Amino acid sequence: MQLIRSLLIFLATVCSLLSQAQTHVLDRDTTDQQRLQNLAVLEDTTGQWTLEDVRSPALASRFQAWNAERGDINLGFSRSALWIRIPLQRTSDAPANWVLELPFFQLTTVDFFAPNQLPVRTGNALDISTRPFLHSFYAFPVQISTDSAAFYLRVTSDHSLTVPLNLWQEQPFRHHIQNKFILQALYFGGLIALLIYNLFLWLSLKDLRFLLYSLFVGHFGLAMLAGNGLGQLFLWPGQTAFDGIAQSVFLSLVGCFSMLFADRFLRARQHLPWASRGLMLFCSFYLLIAIALLSTLWHGQFKEWLLMGLFVIVLPTGGLVAVAGTMIVLRGEKGARFFLLAWLVLWSGASIAALRAFDLLPTNTFTSYSLQISSAIEMLLLALALADIVHIERKDREAAQQQAIEANQRLLESARLAEERLERAVQERTEQLKLALSSETQLLSQYMRFGALISHEFRNPMGIINSQISLMRKEHELGQLNLEKRLQTVDGATRRLLSLFETWLRGDRLQQAMQEMKPQHLPLAAWLRELIDDQTSYHANHRLELKINRALGDLWADENLLEVAVLNLIDNACKYSNAGTKVVVETLQKPGWVGICVSDEGQGIDTVHHEAVFEDYFRVASESTITGLGLGLAFVRRIVQMHHGKLELQSAVGQGSRFCLWLPSKTSDNRIL
Repeated sequence: MQLIRSLLIFLATVCSLLSQAQTHVLDRDTTDQQRLQNLAVLEDTTGQWTLEDVRSPALASRFQAWNAERGDINLGFSRSALWIRIPLQRTSDAPANWVLELPFFQLTTVDFFAPNQLPVRTGNALDISTRPFLHSFYAFPVQISTDSAAFYLRVTSDHSLTVPLNLWQEQPFRHHIQNKFILQALYFGGLIALLIYNLFLWLSLKDLRFLLYSLFVGHFGLAMLAGNGLGQLFLWPGQTAFDGIAQSVFLSLVGCFSMLFADRFLRARQHLPWASRGLMLFCSFYLLIAIALLSTLWHGQFKEWLLMGLFVIVLPTGGLVAVAGTMIVLRGEKGARFFLLAWLVLWSGASIAALRAFDLLPTNTFTSYSLQISSAIEMLLLALALADIVHIERKDREAAQQQAIEANQRLLESARLAEERLERAVQERTEQLKLALSSETQLLSQYMRFGALISHEFRNPMGIINSQISLMRKEHELGQLNLEKRLQTVDGATRRLLSLFETWLRGDRLQQAMQEMKPQHLPLAAWLRELIDDQTSYHANHRLELKINRALGDLWADENLLEVAVLNLIDNACKYSNAGTKVVVETLQKPGWVGICVSDEGQGIDTVHHEAVFEDYFRVASESTITGLGLGLAFVRRIVQMHHGKLELQSAVGQGSRFCLWLPSKTSDNRIL
């Protein structure tokens, strides 16, 4: 028996030595080793073994080489402690200082044993200060000699017992950490942008779908933050107990909000009531798991079962949403297309993560980050789905509004036709009354216009007569009565009044109110000379000067109307210029036109009023001290228009004014052009 025992010990020692002989040799050109070779694992179901125990020949021989084709080390959900033996050796030209990285966060305890060094004990059950590097995962400094040496890891986990291992030179490791943080920053930055954007949409549109999507995105971001070991670094430092369940709690809430979002987005209550009830049931399961996980902070019972239940529920949940989404799309709901595609992507990533957690799929970079990768794609697609559904709903609303508008238009058209029939009936009964009223209104307007004209035209002759009578009284008192001159002036004013009465008080002209003309041949030169001679006595305080173009012949115009127009211009020129100044009346000619211009040296008219002075009753503010109604120039313009002529004004403040009447020249057939 002693011989057999010695033989067994010898064989175990030989096996151990052979196992250690398969050492991973690192050379100078090796900057990083993403998958270590010749790893050996030993499962401690008791959790009581020490380093001395596993180094003993009895246990050392029980280490089993890990098949690299299976990917990273993964035992699934296991309560055992896993021992990993890592044989390392370097060439003489390779650096001695390396970093052993364990890029998986959900490990309860991680004990690292290096030859001739004190053990390093860390894990998410311990404070982050226990880690040799301030790293979101776990990294240990390693000094590798040219001789083969075995390094040991002892790992336990309440989650999936996954132990990926990478070996780095120090400088490449630091670059790797920086690049990894940049990628994570891009990922979380995108999530934050989506979160803020959809919150603004919810606040502006008051659409519950955007709020549920924002809650879904926010909790998913927190879950990924916890799963990448960044939560304890930035959000809840020192909360080691919560950190151990944070990812699972947030993922449970993600599941809860995803069910609510899917129900709302697909309108399952209207289209698929059975699917809506299933979604609400799964939402309740997720919420209960989240609450139960939080309760493990005070008592840790059933924690492992809750974590496994969270992964198990993923498969039926995703299947239900996928089936419901497919049925909704087949019913013609175009807005569910992007949603179904996004959900299939996320469900695929979650299923891969669940199968990897149970060691049903190999553990590698893709399967380890499948949930995060799929979530990035899924959230982008969901954002597109929301935009698409809003666009479709807006088109539907516009179509409904258009239909409502068309219906209203048809109703209005019917009402309009009925109203037209009623109006025609009323119109037939009241037509004569309207015609009579219109005739009376027109007649009243003509009388009012005529009254204003008479008031304006009679003002000047009456003023002249009144002033001559006053002068005669004063001269009589002084014994210097200039009777001949005064009588001549009064006689001229009287004749003008008689002419106005004869012209404007005839019944037919009163009825038409300057709407009809009686043009005739006017020898313009002689007619103007006689008109100016008559006006000399009216305006004794001004010098009236006449300039005649000898080439002018006859003019085809209404004599009475033309006289009113010219006299108004002469009266205005004298009224708005100082005594003793000159008023010039001249005739001009250009192809097809004959002009009569009246110029003064008065106060002038600002250019801003050049159009307004021809309007009825308009007076410039500076003229308020001069009597008048503001009708003279309005009459002039109306008379010129009746002759199909043009009226020009050249004036500036302080530089006098020049009014020109341009009338068409006489043609061979005696018609005005």
